Amino acid sequence: MQINTALFERGDRIGVAVSGGRDSMSLLHYLVEHHNDLMIRVLAIHVEHGIRGEASLADQQFVLNYCSEHDIPVCYTKVDVPGYAKDHLIGIEQAARELRYHYFDELLRKGVVDKIATAHQLDDQCETVLMRIFRGTGVKGLEGIPSARSGKYIRPMLSLSRLDIQEYCEAHNVPHVEDSTNLNLEYTRNFIRHEVLPVVEKMFPQYRKSIERLTGAAKETISFMDSVAVPYEVDDRSRIVFSVAALTAAHPALVRHSIRKAMIEQGFALDFEQCNLMDVLSLLNKETGKEISLSQGLVAIKAPEHLMIMRATESVPYEFPFKKGDTVLPNGTTLTIGDYRGVGLRFDPKKIPEGSVIRNRREGDIFTTFGGFTKTLGNYLTNIKYPNRDRDDLPLIAHGKDVLVICGVEISQKVKVDENTEDVYTVKVSN
Repeated sequence: MQINTALFERGDRIGVAVSGGRDSMSLLHYLVEHHNDLMIRVLAIHVEHGIRGEASLADQQFVLNYCSEHDIPVCYTKVDVPGYAKDHLIGIEQAARELRYHYFDELLRKGVVDKIATAHQLDDQCETVLMRIFRGTGVKGLEGIPSARSGKYIRPMLSLSRLDIQEYCEAHNVPHVEDSTNLNLEYTRNFIRHEVLPVVEKMFPQYRKSIERLTGAAKETISFMDSVAVPYEVDDRSRIVFSVAALTAAHPALVRHSIRKAMIEQGFALDFEQCNLMDVLSLLNKETGKEISLSQGLVAIKAPEHLMIMRATESVPYEFPFKKGDTVLPNGTTLTIGDYRGVGLRFDPKKIPEGSVIRNRREGDIFTTFGGFTKTLGNYLTNIKYPNRDRDDLPLIAHGKDVLVICGVEISQKVKVDENTEDVYTVKVSN
């Protein structure tokens, strides 16, 4: 089995997303076996989605046992996918992916790993492209799954077929578990995998390589479109804002591409269909104040000079007095502040002004970086590429509009520990 080793750099700490299935177990086994040759360190990452009850817990235990037996470090967590899907008005598949990547992003931000490797392979690529075509994709969707994203997420097995991986597992006695949901034809991907592709393969046995060539051609086209895309801004409320004049002056194909590019960059565009882009485009010819509902709980609104895209429902504002100890937030997470040792952000509590509070973000919030630069909170989060989808749930310690601690992310220069600090507090966010 030959994976794409060009995605690894010397000294990388690689977190392998492991479900316990054949693909992810083969990737974990391969990287552990070859970590010296690749000059990397490997750990496993497992997310229990709370979908399949005891079966899901058994899969988690399988992964933990395997890692223990082979001395593989492992990070794991449990999430409530059904509850999240209901609260955010999205499907189970989308909810599971978002919660997985919330956890992955957290491990990357904390420096636990440098990159996260997922076990997507060539059959996944084909299923993804066909699924997007059936849903009404544009050229962007034909790119399929990229081999790398943001320099942090890598897919080293994209050139391998499911059969290649099966043969590797058999040759090396790699154990795995079977996820019963993979047989559920109510999921689009499963229907394509079990009902559509077996018929296609009978007539076009080389379809995998044909789709691989298609994704390559699409990537070239998108690279050019990106270079000439219509620019946009992100305001203090993380709304995507385009100039109506700039959009109107551009070719419709470039307008659609520019909107999708913006949504991808701001964490909104997964499974965003071509028909949604046509709906947004239709707003340009409508009067001010008109809006349309999109997928993923989003809306697009026509303002006098701008077109804006945002979440239809925003988080309920909350505010608690700043205090030492635990504070349970409305989303169920716990903020712990105190003079304890452990992982978390450290700050000088005497530099927290009286009347400071724990809250979520507000319009007009500002933040002073370690370099002494004061900017809007929205601009700061955009600069560090903090996912748009997570910003409403990001707890802050603030005094008025002045954000002193972005919990789980960074502290302001105003409360940093220095040579005059007498007491040190640590703040951490836990589920």
